[in-house]
Amino acid sequence: MGKLEEVFSEKELNRIKRWCIMRQQNGYHGRPNKPVDTCYSFWVGATLKLLKIFQYTNFEKNRNYILSTQDRLVGGFAKWPDSHPDALHAYFGICGLSLMEESGICKVHPALNVSTRTSERLLDLHQSWKTKDSKQCSENVHFST
Repeated sequence: MGKLEEVFSEKELNRIKRWCIMRQQNGYHGRPNKPVDTCYSFWVGATLKLLKIFQYTNFEKNRNYILSTQDRLVGGFAKWPDSHPDALHAYFGICGLSLMEESGICKVHPALNVSTRTSERLLDLHQSWKTKDSKQCSENVHFST
């Protein structure tokens, strides 16, 4: 993570940024000439966050689109307005709202698709395992003389 500039040239990054920005209509769609879909509020939104250009999108339009897919009777979010909600679109709709820092929703880590609280905990665990592994490795190394 955090290595986009090492993997892509500046020209490639600019093309990716342009492609992602062009996915927004009111919400986002995943491919040109396809309808807007709730789940892309996370998929494209998270990519824009990682590319550090999410702030240039229209949060209000995206938020309104996500909320237009909400089923107020049974709850959840659907792929499209007037469609039936499902778990996948409910989850990614909430994640999309989280990226826009919607009040009352935990922040989501855009690269890991888990809450920032969880990502911080995972980082702590990773650090302790790295420390433990390196100590254990050094204790298990025997030099013959």
